[in-house]
Amino acid sequence: MIPYDLPEALKTRCAALDELFSNHRRIGIAFSGGVDSTLLAWYVHVVLEREVHLFLVAGTLLPNRERGRAVEAALETGLNPEVISLDPLASPSIVENSPERCYHCKKLLMSAVRTQGIQRGCSILCDGTHAEDHLSHRPGRKALDELGFVSPLGRAGFSKEHIRELSRLAGLSTWNRPSQSCLATRVPYGTRLTTDLLQRIDLAESILLDMGIGQVRVRVHGDLARIEIPAASFHAVLREEDRSRISESFRRLGFIHTTLDILGFRSGSWDESTRADSRARRDPQCR
Repeated sequence: MIPYDLPEALKTRCAALDELFSNHRRIGIAFSGGVDSTLLAWYVHVVLEREVHLFLVAGTLLPNRERGRAVEAALETGLNPEVISLDPLASPSIVENSPERCYHCKKLLMSAVRTQGIQRGCSILCDGTHAEDHLSHRPGRKALDELGFVSPLGRAGFSKEHIRELSRLAGLSTWNRPSQSCLATRVPYGTRLTTDLLQRIDLAESILLDMGIGQVRVRVHGDLARIEIPAASFHAVLREEDRSRISESFRRLGFIHTTLDILGFRSGSWDESTRADSRARRDPQCR
């Protein structure tokens, strides 16, 4: 049992997790080091005392800083992740960057995790998808289903708020970590993905993160870089000296123009146009 006096909502969800893993002793988890997969790893390993194997897929779509942070998060749970090196850009279906890119990418990455999990004798393979993830555009969900992955947090009814609260009570440093996503989400659908482009995006975001801004996306439109950060952080980039420094740094990375999105950070903002196009096809008045 979990060693905390929990609110009833969390007790109910933890009981559901206990039941889900009751017949499994060796568990494989696709691990990113984010708040969701870290809580899942901690709960199964520390609370349920199961044998857990963490699989971290590292490749060109993972920001450089995230690999180190993922290893640190794993160590907090008392585990060492098994790093799987894989280059998604070797796949033409991923490079072409269609709206279904996430499906093809997830199928490739999670197939590698599945292979490792089977080799380790895991009786169940899991990911950190939670109960609210179905509300957004996630083609990768289909790939996980096809490969037989289970999403325990989602099945047990954990929302993001529940996950953060339990992580805080557990003393995990990830409890308030901003949500992250792969670098390909910074590129508009239809624009081919290249290693050079993704590296430049990674470096541009690192410039802003080093300024103390916690949540950053640099979306690219050709030679224009559109900065998405929380509105509360606008002041950090609007001082004259900061504007000049950011613009010059981005120019050296090949972004001739730099702009700040006045709507601020939005997870999955590229999908806004996809949803709008879908509505327009259904209803001409939406055009």
